[in-house]
Amino acid sequence: MLSVALAAALLLVIPSPGWAQSAKETRQQVPRKSPEVYGDREIEVKISKGWRILGTGNEEPRGRLLLEKDHYTLSLAYHTGQASGIIGGRFTEILRIPWPGLDDEWTCSGYLRQVSWPASRHLLFVNLIVDSGDAKVRENCGIQKALGTWIEKGGQKRFDFGDERWFGGYFTTESAGYFFGGDADGCGLKAYTLTSQATTPEQLPIADIPNQDNNPALEQIIQEAIDIVNSIHYKRCAPY
Repeated sequence: MLSVALAAALLLVIPSPGWAQSAKETRQQVPRKSPEVYGDREIEVKISKGWRILGTGNEEPRGRLLLEKDHYTLSLAYHTGQASGIIGGRFTEILRIPWPGLDDEWTCSGYLRQVSWPASRHLLFVNLIVDSGDAKVRENCGIQKALGTWIEKGGQKRFDFGDERWFGGYFTTESAGYFFGGDADGCGLKAYTLTSQATTPEQLPIADIPNQDNNPALEQIIQEAIDIVNSIHYKRCAPY
């Protein structure tokens, strides 16, 4: 004879006649799943809707997560290090300028304007702007011509502010440089970057000039990247 406990358990798993229909209705009413979560022994991070994983690497001594959306790449090197002895590292250790005709990436990086946005209580997001309207920038960054254009609308011509292009951006703290975090307990440095997948200056997105609302799509991508970085839970080696 079945025990009372076993009989009760069987009743729990035997579907009622209306089970299939009610389950279908329930699935239709359930909202979309929460953002995907990536995790390893170092971090756990929520991946916002529309972003996909390009690659991962959590073997020692490096840890890295690459994400992509709409021709933008978010690189999260959460256990890394710098090769140079310069405090905060060098530009060319975390970012590359991909277009041809460039003599020196390091020299060009000195002509990129930096615009910092608050990203959290601890972090800043630093936008790197290429002003192709500046002859010195063009000379040192291998850009052949100013990228801005005049457009005609309603019988009137106006400049579309396309001279200033967004090269990319990186996360840092107020007291750090291209690399941040790390300590003497075996915790690696962090280097978080957001870049477009442009391979020529002309392909770079137009910079979002304040109060002009020139590129809301870029601003949305940056905000989503900020949200992803802020979602990171550090299982060890928190940078702040």
